[in-house]
Order: sequence, then structure tokens, then C-alpha cells
Amino acid sequence: MNPHIAARIKDLRCRSDSAGMYLGAGATPNDILALTARAKAELSEDLPAPYLDFLRHYDGLIAEGVFVYSSVAHPFPGRDGHSLDFMNINLISREVDFMKEFLIFGDSDMDEYVLELATQKYQVRDKQAIDNVYEEFASFDELLEFMLGLIEQRI
Repeated sequence: MNPHIAARIKDLRCRSDSAGMYLGAGATPNDILALTARAKAELSEDLPAPYLDFLRHYDGLIAEGVFVYSSVAHPFPGRDGHSLDFMNINLISREVDFMKEFLIFGDSDMDEYVLELATQKYQVRDKQAIDNVYEEFASFDELLEFMLGLIEQRI
């Protein structure tokens, strides 16, 4: 994992209380294999290596209304609810045909964090008006850094 990103996540964990942040333990090798196989079979897509690397370290992140999807749904320790898992969110979103043009890695109250498959650009798109692109990045790590920045602003 990018050391700069790992340091920012560590800092966020120190600054957030456990009730306000969920940071999953690393996904198991079997979780990663199952996720990549399902993505290939059901979405016809390979998942980006940096996203899988993130999952190997932290299988899901939720803080300040920002979600990075996990490999599987994990229950929140000591409270109701589960993390949002990548495959279920992507399969549900693809019930709307034009959403087949994207892989969705996370969301917040206003935005979705996606890979536009045609351009291979990572984007911040409006959750309600998906055609509105607010930010565009060349890599998953840059998109993740944007998401971390939003969390940092809200703490």
C-alpha cells in the first residue's frame, strides 16, 4: 500500500473515535480471490490492483459519511449494521443500464467514487446527477486520497 495513504489512514484512526469510524481488518486471501472471481464472472471486469491492495490492508472504511466498499459485508463491532460490499453495490447499481459503464468503489452523502470503464479514469460523480463529474484522477490511489481528504475535512 502507498505509504502516504497508510499514514493518513493511521492518522484518521487516531483522530476518530471508534463509534465514528469503521476500518475493517485486512481481507483474507480467500476473500480477495472470491471477490476477483465474482467481479470477472458477474461484472466482466478485473479489479484494479491498488483497490485490492487497500482491501488486503483494510477491508472497508467508513468515516464521516464516506464509504470505501469492502470485499464482503462485515458487521460493525458492538452496533447494528454492516459495511457495504463492492459486489452487492455494483450489482444493484447495474440494474440501471447506464451504470454498467462504471465500477463503484465508494460513496458519500453527495458523491459516488467510480472508475469510468471507457476512459479508465477514476472520478467523483454526483450521486443524483451521475453525468456531473467533479474530479477526475488517473489512479485509484488518487481517488482514495480525495476520499481521505473529505474525511479529514469533516473531522
